[in-house]
Amino acid sequence: MGLFMKRETPEALLGVWEITEPEEELFRKVRLSAPERAYFESLKGPLRKKHWLSYRLILPHLLSNDLVSSMHYDAFGKPHLDNGAGHISVAHSGRYAALIFSRETEVGIDIEQVKPKIIHLAKKFLSPKEEPYNTADSLQAKRLCLIWCAKEALYKLYGRKNLSFRAQIHIEPFSYRQSGTISGRVMREGQEKQYRLHYETIDDYILVYVSGNTGKNPDKNQGQ
Repeated sequence: MGLFMKRETPEALLGVWEITEPEEELFRKVRLSAPERAYFESLKGPLRKKHWLSYRLILPHLLSNDLVSSMHYDAFGKPHLDNGAGHISVAHSGRYAALIFSRETEVGIDIEQVKPKIIHLAKKFLSPKEEPYNTADSLQAKRLCLIWCAKEALYKLYGRKNLSFRAQIHIEPFSYRQSGTISGRVMREGQEKQYRLHYETIDDYILVYVSGNTGKNPDKNQGQ
């Protein structure tokens, strides 16, 4: 299928690739550096390889030719462009891969397919104040998936390990819609930062993305 979605925000560009091609076709479309080829060969499983190739194929759709670059991962598993042209974050789930880029600020992105099993995992990532979202109704799994994606996006934006989803990343109250904005807070080393996260539904997947903008006054139509 190729590039399924492209979005532009005041601070970032993002793309979502729908994977319908075989691995061999994706591989032929991208030119990898020697370190990238070695990393690609180290990946386990054909779907994981297709996800990673799709990240690289998204880049030319977002950046001009002079900014497109090979990628590497740091000691914390955070991806970077080799040429330092900006900040990126990547995500994958099922048939989709996603990448977000910003010239100026750190970014985070996540995409997940909504599955009932998240209901049984909720206690591992919900704080006590977020427990009401685990109420059994028709939107339970979607609400929980949105919270998980939002926390994962903030974790990726933070870019380092040892950040507790339950204790240090909190999502403010919201009403679930097909798309909208929600507010999240990251608390680390005595400091607290608040972020506005954007989300939308793609079939039975939820996509969440965030850039390094902070502020205590998210859009009034939060969750709308």
